[in-house]
Amino acid sequence: MTSRERRKHVRIQRQFEARLFNAKVRYETEGLTENISQGGVYLRTRDWRVFQAGDQTVVTLFLPPSFTDRDKIFGLRGNAIVRRVDEQNEGVALEFSRDFQEFEKVEHSEIAVKYKYKEISYYLCSISDLEFADLIRTNRHGFLVDKSQGGLENNAVFQFSTLSLDNDYAMQVIKRDFSIANIHDARVIEVRKRKLDTSKNTVNIGRAATNDIVIYDNLVSKSHAYLYLHPSGEECYIVDCGSKNGTLLNGKVLKPFEKYKIADCDEICFGPQTKTVYFSPISFANFISELRTAHPPSDI
Repeated sequence: MTSRERRKHVRIQRQFEARLFNAKVRYETEGLTENISQGGVYLRTRDWRVFQAGDQTVVTLFLPPSFTDRDKIFGLRGNAIVRRVDEQNEGVALEFSRDFQEFEKVEHSEIAVKYKYKEISYYLCSISDLEFADLIRTNRHGFLVDKSQGGLENNAVFQFSTLSLDNDYAMQVIKRDFSIANIHDARVIEVRKRKLDTSKNTVNIGRAATNDIVIYDNLVSKSHAYLYLHPSGEECYIVDCGSKNGTLLNGKVLKPFEKYKIADCDEICFGPQTKTVYFSPISFANFISELRTAHPPSDI
């Protein structure tokens, strides 16, 4: 399709929920369309930094019943190329590889468990110091790093902001909880809200799709736990929501609906098999810095 042909397409100023997968860095994120035509779409996403002009992507747009003749939401999925990254408006402009009307139709449930998250290697290789500093500022709830052997267990898949660590402690954590062989492949969950609500200091965790962090694991409850960040920003707590299989903090089973303060490098388990390590924003920055020193990106 030529640029002249694309300009002939009428753009619809309509917001649809969307997911965008970057094949180069193996990362999928959520977004919201601002306008769409047969030839392309402009998509706003808070993870716009993951994309560069020319990247090959797979985009899925979710159409509500009010826009279709169906009785439930369904998706349209197809390939697209990033033509422009809009830093000012935090979005990306995509050109479809084929007409929108030729996209594959998929049910919402078919792609619900296909979320992919950045791996440690992404932070080591693909993000500049300036971008990383901005990332730390915007993730004030902190980060969870997957510490399951070889990644998360097969039936536990994450969907989806203090104190500073000294160098020796940071490296002790790496040696204790991660092997050099798999540390670069460990997945990172940026702990932040997906939707605005009145509980701005809480991040909900569970199996239901309405949570801020969704864990597809039949041993995790629909509403399993939440992280609470004190308004001062200096303390973070974990609270179990009466989950069936419990939440563990450093091996200790938490009492439901009681706040437990968490610290850097604490192990948090959601049920018996979804194991993560918590990092405050500053400690995560030090963690990545130590890894870059010990294992330069050129060695990865």
